[in-house]
Amino acid sequence: MIYRRIARRYAVALFASAAEQGLVDEVERDLEAAGAVVAANAELRAALRHPEIPIQRKQEIVQSVFAGLQPVSVTFLSLLVERRRQDYLDQVVDEYRKLADEARGLVRAAVTSAVAMTDEQQKRLRGALERRTGKRIMATYAVDSSLLAGLIVNIAESVIDASARGRLDRMRELLAAARYRGLGA
Repeated sequence: MIYRRIARRYAVALFASAAEQGLVDEVERDLEAAGAVVAANAELRAALRHPEIPIQRKQEIVQSVFAGLQPVSVTFLSLLVERRRQDYLDQVVDEYRKLADEARGLVRAAVTSAVAMTDEQQKRLRGALERRTGKRIMATYAVDSSLLAGLIVNIAESVIDASARGRLDRMRELLAAARYRGLGA
């Protein structure tokens, strides 16, 4: 939880700077690229975490590895290293993406259905979600046959469970609660 709060503070500051320069999208791409490079490179992660490597040397490494990014992005990554917050990069990327999406009027949704949805079904669902949220929806789709039928939508901070498995689970809970109350009476 504390990681998220700290990451949010850094993301808000970076977003404000990027917005002021008209570079919100570019910085988002830079952060995602930097996160991928750091995740894929164990030597880089080790160097940035190593307690005996001076901060200045770590910043030189960052500036060298990420030289192709926007200057504001490189400066930000150097700041994370200076403050010993490089391990927060993934959370900062997530928080920055949320801020950028909010500024664009965009909400991300993850849809899991029992069977693959057709393009028309995806379009209708996206339309319904857009009417419900009042924002544009960017959805990703996955299939999980264990749902039996229906779908589950994870959107913003909520879950819409319209799956057969979810309904059966809720029914089982109601029956168990009713049976428990019946025994206690």
